[in-house]
Amino acid sequence: MTRISGKYLAKRIVVSYLTLLVIMSLLFVLLRSMPGSFITSMISSGMTAEQIQRIRETWGLNEPLWRQYLNFMINYQTGNFGRSPTYNTQVWDLMIRRMPRTLVLFGSTFIIGFIVGPLVGMYLGWWRGSTKDKSIFSTSLLLYSMPSFWISWLFIWVFNYELDLLPSAYMFTQFPEFQWTAFTVMRDVLYHIALPIMSLTFIGWVGSMLIMRPTMNQVTDEGYVFLARAKGLSERTVMVKHAARNALIPVATGAVVSLAFLIDGSVIVENVFNWPGMGQIIVSSVLNRDFPVAQATFFMLAVLVVVMRLLTDVIYTYLDPRIKFGEGE
Repeated sequence: MTRISGKYLAKRIVVSYLTLLVIMSLLFVLLRSMPGSFITSMISSGMTAEQIQRIRETWGLNEPLWRQYLNFMINYQTGNFGRSPTYNTQVWDLMIRRMPRTLVLFGSTFIIGFIVGPLVGMYLGWWRGSTKDKSIFSTSLLLYSMPSFWISWLFIWVFNYELDLLPSAYMFTQFPEFQWTAFTVMRDVLYHIALPIMSLTFIGWVGSMLIMRPTMNQVTDEGYVFLARAKGLSERTVMVKHAARNALIPVATGAVVSLAFLIDGSVIVENVFNWPGMGQIIVSSVLNRDFPVAQATFFMLAVLVVVMRLLTDVIYTYLDPRIKFGEGE
């Protein structure tokens, strides 16, 4: 039975919390090291010194840097991300509106990638050294080396400009000639999301395949695989139920970690396809020096990564009972 050390788990939680504090401090320093300020766009040449000072007081920039840092650390740990000067709304409300759109796009890609990738990796690992293994593996490495933005532009050129089959931008039709109903909205979203998903999954499945293939190579030499064959079980049964089942453990933990990078991966692709998600506001907030939005988005990304890393350790022990969480502590 899986055994989890409460002392070790508490230690990991404390370390994760301290890691977030360090990341928050780095965010504060790095963003404020950028030249200029986000209030520059609010200041016109005709403003008086008193008016400029009032703007600085409104956004808390008149306070000493140590006070700004202290307020930042306290507010972010209580979920108060402030107000965006660019979008003129609460940062939290902006993120709540944008996050589902990113999750729809990259959640779909994630599910497809972690279905196709392990399946391909299972067969390649089982066929190790064969012509199929070498050819498919070499091709997948070539795909994996291609930049995602280049694949996106290539798909736009082929499926939008040349074949005129799929739209290349936005989440909905901008000027629809049909009546908005639940069915037409869903159909329109699927129509617009098809090309981004195709671009992402074209190379996205390779990552999970690269985890599954070597693990599958290893388990094929395990004793329980030879025992299953000795029992007269079919080759497919041995491969799927005995070998692949145990080889999926690293893939499952890798999937947990990759969930944390949904926002991170959205930056390039969302801007290429003009998809109104988190990726767009990350880029615009950095370019406009919108500190509240930039800090909040990077902070949420850091929280996701740290939490998923912690959950990976716990989940791994449940997937593989031979591992004792914190046994050496």
